[in-house]
Amino acid sequence: MVPAFALILDTAAKYRELSATQTKQNVLVAARAIASEQDRVLENAHEFLVTISRVPQIRERDKSACHKILAGLLEPRYADLVVADPNGTPICTALSGGRSLANSTGQHQKRSVESYDFAVGEIRRPPSSTKILLDISYPVLDRPGSVRAVVSAALDLSWINRLAVESHLSPGATFTLVNGKGEVLLRYPGGADQTKTFLLSDISGPLDLSSDRVETLEATGSDGVHRLFAFSRLKNAVGGQLVYAAVDLPMDIAFAKTGEILAQQLTALGILAAIILGSVWFGTDVLVLRRIRDIIAATKQMAQGNLRARTTLAYDTSELGQMARAFDNLAKALETRETEAVQSAKQIHQQRRQQEALYALNRGITSTLDVASVLTTLLDHIAVLFPSCAVAVSWTNEQTKDLETIAHRGASDGKTADADQTSLQPLVAAVLEQQAPLALSTTSAIHCAGDQEILVRFSWAAYLGLPLTVKGEVLGVLSFYSRAKGQFSADEISFLNALVNEAATAIHNSQLFEQTRAQAVELEKSNRIKDEFLGVMSHELRTPLNIIMNYAEALRMGTFGDIGADQARGTEKIRVQASHLLALINGILEITKIESGTISVEARPVDLNDFMAELKSDYMLPREKDVALLWDHGADLATIITDRIKLKQIVTNLINNAIKFTDKGSVTIGAKTTMDGRTLELHVADTGPGIPEALLPLVFDKFRQIDSATTRNYSGAGLGLYIVKNFVSLLGGTIDVHSKLGEGSVFIVRLATAPDDKKLDKKSSEGILVGTYALS
Repeated sequence: MVPAFALILDTAAKYRELSATQTKQNVLVAARAIASEQDRVLENAHEFLVTISRVPQIRERDKSACHKILAGLLEPRYADLVVADPNGTPICTALSGGRSLANSTGQHQKRSVESYDFAVGEIRRPPSSTKILLDISYPVLDRPGSVRAVVSAALDLSWINRLAVESHLSPGATFTLVNGKGEVLLRYPGGADQTKTFLLSDISGPLDLSSDRVETLEATGSDGVHRLFAFSRLKNAVGGQLVYAAVDLPMDIAFAKTGEILAQQLTALGILAAIILGSVWFGTDVLVLRRIRDIIAATKQMAQGNLRARTTLAYDTSELGQMARAFDNLAKALETRETEAVQSAKQIHQQRRQQEALYALNRGITSTLDVASVLTTLLDHIAVLFPSCAVAVSWTNEQTKDLETIAHRGASDGKTADADQTSLQPLVAAVLEQQAPLALSTTSAIHCAGDQEILVRFSWAAYLGLPLTVKGEVLGVLSFYSRAKGQFSADEISFLNALVNEAATAIHNSQLFEQTRAQAVELEKSNRIKDEFLGVMSHELRTPLNIIMNYAEALRMGTFGDIGADQARGTEKIRVQASHLLALINGILEITKIESGTISVEARPVDLNDFMAELKSDYMLPREKDVALLWDHGADLATIITDRIKLKQIVTNLINNAIKFTDKGSVTIGAKTTMDGRTLELHVADTGPGIPEALLPLVFDKFRQIDSATTRNYSGAGLGLYIVKNFVSLLGGTIDVHSKLGEGSVFIVRLATAPDDKKLDKKSSEGILVGTYALS
């Protein structure tokens, strides 16, 4: 009696320990898989934002084109996309008007601007939406260290978690996203809490988890329920803090099966004890003892791990017969449970392999935007996973609307060659027609005899066609042909369907990229033709303008005879306007050189004293406006090494711009070198109307004047400051502008007194550095 009781308890304890180990392993696998899914989503989103940031229309901040591109790229995992300037002001969004769900002013925006890299923000739930969103962003760089704009996206965690979590969680389990303090950021099922709650009821500090491994623990949750917890840390920080994927399962559910088996064993023990006591009480004979020894022998075999052990007793109406029946039923139940546990472990292992395969495939097909590379990667992975299958990708041609096989990978006997793909098209067409998976085999009832004939002709035993669906539209079919007998299983179809969804999105994105790249090439070609046209026209227009100016000057000087005062004023008007037109043409020519990259720098010694004296002499003639020019510089300016012509054009354009916008008052021109003698500072200040603060970032734009939005009170095409900005950059300097309405503006140029020696390619005979280097 006592040994049997101890044996059953020991067997139950061992089974419970095995069940506990398996349950912990299952929960750990689920936590790891969900964490991997979350990391994969963020990595894909990172690569997605990098791709968007490189699109020319996004970089140029073209609002209309930007909105169309973002709207076309929107998919279920993204609630909204937005492009904003570095200050967070939206430029365009995927969703129009007040429906935008993206956040362009959060911490992720600031971190992207500061770090020039990908940043992940906070988890939030918009008041007007039931979605749970996670903000991410990536900067659009003009050059290293200069942020032109920021591309942000609002990840729909509700949609993402529903797909990722439901495929990994067992019944009764819950997924939670927590930070290092144990605060709940997201819970599924359940959503995101709006108040600060903790995952564990006794949390008093950071969770005791190392940074390079996962752990399980048994603890009481914040709702007072004792649970089994498993944690896996995400690679990416959320909101600037470490985040863990936690999967919890109530203990009563985790060990329900173990308790049931223990109850059965105790019941059997009670029956056994009753029979033994009854036998002793009534003085059982040797036959009873023999039967008991038979049951004990079967029990020992079971204790040694042989769950197939059974008694040899007949199931009669006697107590021992009933006990034998109960024992055998118990043994059968344990054997069934063991078989189920092994099968469950195999299923978990298979699911893990499939998830790893999906993850590897996703990384492969999202690492490139070339359609051929995506198709090659897809077929390579399928060939490894299903070596006995041939596979073909069929796509609807957008021009002809015909169904075409764009890639295929067949068995070694060559029966899926290009010539055979046409014969297989009826199966593909059937998938397109019903817009749903189609599974056929030669051993089952098929709705169309012609389909079976096609399979038999090519010696295929089964066919599976899965539609390639993107945004609700079926664009093609991924077909599998198997020589193995029997149909594709439900698990295989489910796995392949998930694979097809990833592949369809990747192929669609690749095609969108190809279209965008083609548009960019066409745009670049148009710009090049425009620049060539402007360059040619500028050269051709300068010759007649110079002739007009020379003849006007000759008329004014009396070369062709004396003229009257009115004629002199008219002649001067012709000369002034022709000179102004020539300046515009010269500006356009300079811009054409700048944008075509053909402009270069000749760095030679420049005596600043002579340079400033030359400038003074250029402005000694009387001017139409009553504006005083004040020169603020010392008499002992240094000699610097720079391009004299471009330096003079920079200062001249700034002076002319100041005079143009100053009706009365003064324009001050200053020059000095810093204490260390390594930097030249030039400033041009006026007493004009000033520039609104909101327009300061725009003054250096091409064809831009501060009053162009209303009326053009001043002549000019808005090219001077654009040329100044580019020439300053060409000389390796910087330019700043400060202005106050009603008080005037100040432009400050800072240049190095000597360029970088590495940029100079030769020396003069006097040993002075003289060279040229082109604008990159």
